[in-house]
Amino acid sequence: MRQVLLFTFLLLSAAGFSQSIFEEEFNNNERQWPLINEFGNQSLIREGKLNWKRNAPKSDVIVQYMNRLNEAKSWSFTIGIEVRKIGSEYGVMWGGKNKSNAQYFVIKGNKFRTFKASGGKILTSTEYKMNLKIRLDNNQITVARNGSVLNFSINGEKIYSSSYSGIDGKLFGAILFGNSSISIDKITLEGTALPINTLSGVYYPEKPKKLPVSVNSNKDEMNPIISADGKTLYFSRKTYAQNIGGPTDLEDAYFSVLKNNQWSASKNMGKPVNNHGPNAVHAVTPDGNTLLLMNTYEPDGKQKGQGLSVSTKTKTGWSIPKQFKVRQYYNKAGFNEFFLSNNGKVLLLAIERNDSKGGRDLYVSFSEGGDVWTEPMNMGAINSPGTELSPFLASDGVTLYFSSVGHPGYGQNDVFMSVRQDDTWKHWSKPVNLGKPINGLGKDAYYSTPASGDHAYFVSTDKMLHTTDIYTVKLPEKVKPKPVVIIRGKVLNSKTKAPIGTSITYRDLESDKEKGIAHSNPITGAYEIVLPLEKAYSFFAEKEGFYSVRDNMDLTDVSNYEVIERDLYLAPIEQGEAIVLKNVLFKRGTPFLLASSFPELNKLAQTMKESPSMEIELLGHTDNIGNPEELVALSEKRMTAVKNYLIQTRGISPLRITGKGVGGAEPKYDNTYEKTRKLNRRVEFRIVKQ
Repeated sequence: MRQVLLFTFLLLSAAGFSQSIFEEEFNNNERQWPLINEFGNQSLIREGKLNWKRNAPKSDVIVQYMNRLNEAKSWSFTIGIEVRKIGSEYGVMWGGKNKSNAQYFVIKGNKFRTFKASGGKILTSTEYKMNLKIRLDNNQITVARNGSVLNFSINGEKIYSSSYSGIDGKLFGAILFGNSSISIDKITLEGTALPINTLSGVYYPEKPKKLPVSVNSNKDEMNPIISADGKTLYFSRKTYAQNIGGPTDLEDAYFSVLKNNQWSASKNMGKPVNNHGPNAVHAVTPDGNTLLLMNTYEPDGKQKGQGLSVSTKTKTGWSIPKQFKVRQYYNKAGFNEFFLSNNGKVLLLAIERNDSKGGRDLYVSFSEGGDVWTEPMNMGAINSPGTELSPFLASDGVTLYFSSVGHPGYGQNDVFMSVRQDDTWKHWSKPVNLGKPINGLGKDAYYSTPASGDHAYFVSTDKMLHTTDIYTVKLPEKVKPKPVVIIRGKVLNSKTKAPIGTSITYRDLESDKEKGIAHSNPITGAYEIVLPLEKAYSFFAEKEGFYSVRDNMDLTDVSNYEVIERDLYLAPIEQGEAIVLKNVLFKRGTPFLLASSFPELNKLAQTMKESPSMEIELLGHTDNIGNPEELVALSEKRMTAVKNYLIQTRGISPLRITGKGVGGAEPKYDNTYEKTRKLNRRVEFRIVKQ
């Protein structure tokens, strides 16, 4: 004879709670319960029940984080269980931040016990007998917090009370020990609901659109990462026949390209990005030439273990991924996500460590140069007692999107937005729920936007297929990141116009502080960098045997997203070559150098020191507006100012520098318009001797 037990909290009017926080009748798995399919431990949802069979000796749990519960007030949790086979204990779990830190009420036969686990160890456990007849069906077992008391009842009759000692987290669910089989038919949580922090007046002009079958399959798609230009989508696909290891391969990385407003058929990224282990792209640099990858790799490309790696584009394809060396790295959780900022200097991690508030927290690590990164630092109050995952830092460098189980939301995971308040990376604005229709009952996560910030990609549960798929949605202004500018072009040999694969550095023009490094494509020379607004920048390519010509971009008066084409030229260090010093600037109408000129002149001095036989001729130029003789005199004085800086400040021998001013006699650009005329006001140097 099967014994039917229904666990539920009594709703006591004196407790002052009646609001439904959570209700599940298992008509589907829209909430994405963590079902189990492994040897000796299996669960599935069918015909309005969660059926669970376990043969393994130790216990396991099936839980949800019920984030809207106000744990400071009375609450009730309900779970209905039909016992099909009684081999060991079964019961309820509540107040957990994970299964190693929670409270339990379990039953076997006519006995029950309550206990609390902390750090995986049972603190106290006392067994009691029940002097109560259990009916064959429609039984209710209740655990209810009413003020400072925790009451346990069966079929409305209280069987036990204890003092309420609080809870560590909001994980609620069922626990099952070995050699048992149960069916759960209903779960509810009642109490006082916490409000969901949303922005007022946010209206999504369109519903999220599921990407076509060229991207989504009948398997789970995860980790969508859109390139800065919005043209390439990287994502991972689970247990798919075309994975490197076949249908048993847990996860492979794929990509699709947007052409003529259509997504191309997705392609497996192949080796060495993919191997027989789980693989995924967690970030791509704006130039598209560097990937941040999940897990680590052996030198032969095989899976090594947990962590993160980087792969760069070469002339023959992607390089074998190289491990990021994060100081004092460890992760106590079985899962992780990472994100690399556009400037390549900041690493975000969703991992669990000793100082985590709940499950996984968001951490930050900073580049020390090369492949070494600082010890992960907890990002503070942005983290909840639940789990945070899938961090994505927008192109503006301050707007963070992430998924959270712990902050109050509409479902299992919701997507939130927060803005960095300072450079400590510990202070963030209160996380804002992006609201419906982005967030629903299931798992909404892995959110990313292109540099334009006008739309987003994220994963959500398909209600019909019960798979995780990729969606896109047009964003209203209030949830967009700050606008940025994309600078893109090619790195070329100034003499032959041949493409060059090399690094591109961009710096704050005023402070000369490095803001980031990008890389040009080794075959085409194409590069792309993303620059936040409100600053002026210098940027330049560097390669041995060439002089790095600095370009600049003033974004202090730019207010909207923009794409600017700008090729970068590397001048070969050869006798007779003339090179314009673009960032050598003067106070208008005078020969006085601006401080922003010094980095460019320091670079020239360094080049001359590295080539001790080099001799140069400096040439000062103006536009043609004004008295020709006065223009020649001004250009002569400006040339002299540059010469004196190199000699007196940087220690270059005066015997190695000659020069003259030519006024407006040698224009390179049209003098009709100020936009081009200002380019004629320049200083250049010619290599006289190499």
